[in-house]
Amino acid sequence: MKGHTDSVFECSFSSDRRLLATASADGTLRLWDVDSHKCIETFDDHDHAVTSCKFAPDDTLVASASWDNTVRLWDMKSHRCIATLCGHTGHLNGCAFSAGGAVLASTSDDMTIRLWNMTTFDNVATLRRHIESVNGCDISRDGILASTSVDCTVRLWDINTQQCFSILTGHTHWSNKCCFTSDGTLLASTSMDHRVRLWDMRTRQSVATLKDSSHDTWQCSFSSDGSWIAAACACDQVARVWDVKTLRCIATLQHDDWVWACSFSSNGIIATAGGIYGASKDCIVHLWQ
Repeated sequence: MKGHTDSVFECSFSSDRRLLATASADGTLRLWDVDSHKCIETFDDHDHAVTSCKFAPDDTLVASASWDNTVRLWDMKSHRCIATLCGHTGHLNGCAFSAGGAVLASTSDDMTIRLWNMTTFDNVATLRRHIESVNGCDISRDGILASTSVDCTVRLWDINTQQCFSILTGHTHWSNKCCFTSDGTLLASTSMDHRVRLWDMRTRQSVATLKDSSHDTWQCSFSSDGSWIAAACACDQVARVWDVKTLRCIATLQHDDWVWACSFSSNGIIATAGGIYGASKDCIVHLWQ
């Protein structure tokens, strides 16, 4: 699926898997029809690269985070921006909705995570325990927020109390992105140390390290049943898929350029995309089954 003119940093399926959102360094958020493979909308209100995009659980909104230091919320009926969330003082790198959609989290180079009320669009909390840029985040169905950072840690927070209750260590370089399984029992984190780590949320211990990449790993995504995990492997120009039980790589999805983005849909389709920032020769979004 062609349309972006610079690197694609993240992609996200709607829960009904009919739509795909893609966030790009070209400053746009694009919305694609998965069945027809057509771009049905291009949102270009951001003033800088768009680094992250997520659908709300009910698919009524898409959030986009940008290096212009804002999060924008897009209504999926009108295809209009209904809110611009301001407050971060550094580039934004990630965002994630809570399971019920009442809260949105955003992560930034300003070393904070902000929580936003999705009824009033107010900033209701600012979480400040990381000591370097915060790269990514995800929220489990039971309200645990995981955040990844240049400080090499993964932190776990209770979004109700806004308290950090655990620090997961093991990565030896920046931790980049993270994702939970749908039941919240397993967390995956990617890193500049070329690895994907799997963490058991009951023990808060690393239970596996996946390493088939010779370069950085970025966006990661579990299949809906948690049996597979896909991760973008940047300079390797591939996304890889592992079997979570056997820890074996079962598929290598090849690109002609760096791969930053990958996401599973609810019915097992994988979207991948990437490109070299500022010099991309492959800004194409690929779908795999």
